[in-house]
Amino acid sequence: MTTQPDRWGGDNLGPDDMAIPEIKLVQNVGGTTAKAAGAKPGDFHRTLTDEIIPGTEGFDIVIVAMQKNRVYWGRSDIIDEPPECASMDAKSMRNMDGEDCSQCPHRNETPWLLTPQERREKCLVNYNVLALGLPDQAPVLLRLTGISAQAAKELYTQLSLNKQLKGAWYKAKTHVASVPKKSAAGDAFAIRFGKLELAGEAVLIEELKVQSHSLLGTQIALPEGREPESTPEDEVKVPGLTLSKEGTTPPTAVKTPAPKKVEEEPPVELEEKIDMDF
Repeated sequence: MTTQPDRWGGDNLGPDDMAIPEIKLVQNVGGTTAKAAGAKPGDFHRTLTDEIIPGTEGFDIVIVAMQKNRVYWGRSDIIDEPPECASMDAKSMRNMDGEDCSQCPHRNETPWLLTPQERREKCLVNYNVLALGLPDQAPVLLRLTGISAQAAKELYTQLSLNKQLKGAWYKAKTHVASVPKKSAAGDAFAIRFGKLELAGEAVLIEELKVQSHSLLGTQIALPEGREPESTPEDEVKVPGLTLSKEGTTPPTAVKTPAPKKVEEEPPVELEEKIDMDF
């Protein structure tokens, strides 16, 4: 008679069971929870630990994946309520309820032709950035919208055009900080990414590689409250993320496949330097 081993802990759980904690940029409007914890406009708030990171000080991350999607808030007020509608990706013709949104009157492709008030009431593009924080290697999620969306484009440009990375984003780190901006809606703060740098020694890079691949396929939930207005963006390839609405299973949702086995790469020598200029 064969005795079955006891199963406990997270034996039957995987990346799709994780709720990735966010690091949010605090603005002049909103951010009640962060401000109650002592944050000022321009600071970052880590939702999992309630940690406040000064915006001028910032933090380091390694990018795991980037995702582009659409969100329609259906209101101009900044309140703690989910969006009215969303699509799983920026080009999807189906919303989260499986309805055809190709001809939706709220969908907008040229937000730069609209006033700030009009943009807030349209379905626009947003970016999600899944990353590993340094030095703790804890997974974090950054949502880039409005005046921060341009930073996502610039980051993706660095990651894509640097031939030394060859898609292995875990080899490089970047610094995240906030910068003050003047917008049509008033004073605000935007996210800024620094120049890519080698993440560290060979052992650390190998650890980041394992951690990165373990997160691919993680479900990214819709934002819980109103985000800043968005601006037009170009396409970003998504290396395996899916967008989910808690409590809803869209009829056309595609099941995220398990991460493919990654072929072993030759170890990075300590003296090797990755040229981040392109």
